[in-house]
Amino acid sequence: MQLFITGLGGSIVGPLIPVLAENFDVNLEKIGFTLSLNAFGILIASLFSGIIAERFGKKNILILGNILFIISFLCLYLLNHFIYFAVSYIIFGISWGMIFVNSFSIISDVSQSNISKAIIRLNLGFILGASLAPILVGSILFLSIDWRYLFLSVALINVILLISILSIKIKSLSNKKNGKNFISLFTANRRLLLNLIIILCGIIVFLNYGAGFTFVTWFTTYFKKLNIPLTISSLMLSLYWLFLALGGFIKSILVIKFNEKKVMLFFSILVFTFLFISFFIDWLVLKIVFIFLFGFSITSMSEITMSIGIKQDPQYSGSITSIMMGYAWMGVAIFQYATGFLTEYFSGESLIYICLVALFLSIVFISILSFYYNNQLIKNKYGL
Repeated sequence: MQLFITGLGGSIVGPLIPVLAENFDVNLEKIGFTLSLNAFGILIASLFSGIIAERFGKKNILILGNILFIISFLCLYLLNHFIYFAVSYIIFGISWGMIFVNSFSIISDVSQSNISKAIIRLNLGFILGASLAPILVGSILFLSIDWRYLFLSVALINVILLISILSIKIKSLSNKKNGKNFISLFTANRRLLLNLIIILCGIIVFLNYGAGFTFVTWFTTYFKKLNIPLTISSLMLSLYWLFLALGGFIKSILVIKFNEKKVMLFFSILVFTFLFISFFIDWLVLKIVFIFLFGFSITSMSEITMSIGIKQDPQYSGSITSIMMGYAWMGVAIFQYATGFLTEYFSGESLIYICLVALFLSIVFISILSFYYNNQLIKNKYGL
């Protein structure tokens, strides 16, 4: 439920980009910069909340993230100026990072037998929440209701969830605190940061998550350039999110039956191929079909990669999740601003250019990861 609400709240702004640009009288570069600041807030929270949670308890940091979530959305509803909007959205980013890292870390702790499946299934909650956001945005705009009520509604829903979390006593690893002091934790994190497999996983997450999340954020803006109205593209975006959910569910089954690296490599090739084909197709209906197939293929690639990273040292699941999410949101921050800047000043197809480059590089680094990982297994097996 927590990730469902986070997905709902985090996906409202994307479909509203054209409306926000008009309402606040700002260009797409400034919108892109604001989205990058939000991603930067998530990045900072991702890097540090996992380490802090190892010391003070994951549930406690999750609750703090919920409180910041509610405050930020109330501010987004109440404050009618672009600067205030941007600051509130940064605070939301910080809460988002805290919620994501600790939710993923908790589920990793309680599902160590099959971390990949557990993380993918957890992320489906986020995807389903995100799929509802464009429908709500399209409905609000169609009915000519003030779009700010969306932020108020999400804040109130999260208040109910926070009360539920506070009232339920969870006896699980999520409440455990690592007894080590901060010096020991930072020493462990330095070791993890230098782990080559974690570095490779981080680069892959940087590319996949950055490209995938930026694509859904600028989805309606991209199709507006193709003369599709916002009310229609919002409904298309909801359907796109459902394709993401279907792709995630399929991958959660495949990672049980097949090697994770092979699943990643196979789908990374499909992701690049489908988006590449869509770029050269002029017939709009077929272009949309290949974009939906692209969404089906790209979903959960980052979650599988994260699980490989966590398996390097499961006792530091919070720290490794922080590192992985740090890479992910660094990618989002860079790609969001680049997309806004290039779309404003160069081409409406800039989103596709950026994603294609990122996805091609992803194939390269997944191949390197698979090769290195297999070599390590051989060395460990024979004691080399």
